[in-house]
Amino acid sequence: MQQETSYWNENMLIGIILAMERDDLVMTVARNIEAAMARKGTNPAEVARRAHLNPTAVYDILSGKSRSPKLDTLNKIAVMGLNMPVSALLVEPSEDELSQELVETLGLLGPDDRRRFLTMLRAWSGGAASA
Repeated sequence: MQQETSYWNENMLIGIILAMERDDLVMTVARNIEAAMARKGTNPAEVARRAHLNPTAVYDILSGKSRSPKLDTLNKIAVMGLNMPVSALLVEPSEDELSQELVETLGLLGPDDRRRFLTMLRAWSGGAASA
């Protein structure tokens, strides 16, 4: 099992946590868990099972109901449930990562749903997405 206990990692995590508003941090964590589950083809119940947590703990983080998740819980979700470092849950994805996630997600849609999505995106962006 992977452990993130080094002095540097703990201080880095504390710095990130202090630099972000609590609600922003919880939203970032939830988005990153959702994205990781999508990439790995898993779901909250399976992540909770692997992490030896009650599924409610994962669902509460994802829904925003848990406004102050414990670092130990996040560590279990990341390391045991998703096989990734806990620090990956705490950072905003880069533009390249967002673009890749968008392409992968759109690839999961059928042709009709992709057309509908593109129509909505064009309407939302004022036509800028038609190029």
